[in-house]
Amino acid sequence: MPKIDAPTVVEHHALKRAEIVEAAVALLGAEGAGAVTPAAVASRAGLARSSVYQYYPSTGALIAAAVEEMFRRAVATLDRAVAGAHTPQERLTAYLDASFDEALAGHQPLVALSDLAMPRDCLVRVIDLHARLVDPLVRSLAELGVADPAGTAGLVNGVVSAGAAQVGRGEPAPRVRRRVKDFVSRAVAPAQAGHRWPTP
Repeated sequence: MPKIDAPTVVEHHALKRAEIVEAAVALLGAEGAGAVTPAAVASRAGLARSSVYQYYPSTGALIAAAVEEMFRRAVATLDRAVAGAHTPQERLTAYLDASFDEALAGHQPLVALSDLAMPRDCLVRVIDLHARLVDPLVRSLAELGVADPAGTAGLVNGVVSAGAAQVGRGEPAPRVRRRVKDFVSRAVAPAQAGHRWPTP
């Protein structure tokens, strides 16, 4: 009988699947979807490539698992970030901070993943996760009186992605974070009666 690394075979398979997904998510965040191959994931996870194929029979399935997990983690992170906020302004601030951190960690917007060869059922789940991801932002903007909260949310997330790209080109993250907040503040200022972000 093959050696297992958990009390039961079911737990062993769950453990190995989790290790594979963890390695795939790390590669996706650090190097992009092109780096997520069975060979690279197997090397990072310390497994044989055949073990990866046992759980994910194609590169597309492996990328899909990584993308789904990336979105699930981002949703959980943003939910935690806004949970302790008490006003729409505080929730918007918390969302921007958390989403900027996610972008710096490698989370990619949905549009950047649209060309990936993911199974259709995975794409449907990712679209649903993306909707859940932006929901706190849309609600905060609506509460602040923004006329088109959903459309504005898409623009705000575009600003966050652009900020992360600036950091990637060598600008200091604290400076860019402030720039992102100031830009968003000016964008929604009419709805906020001239509010500006408080200095940390």
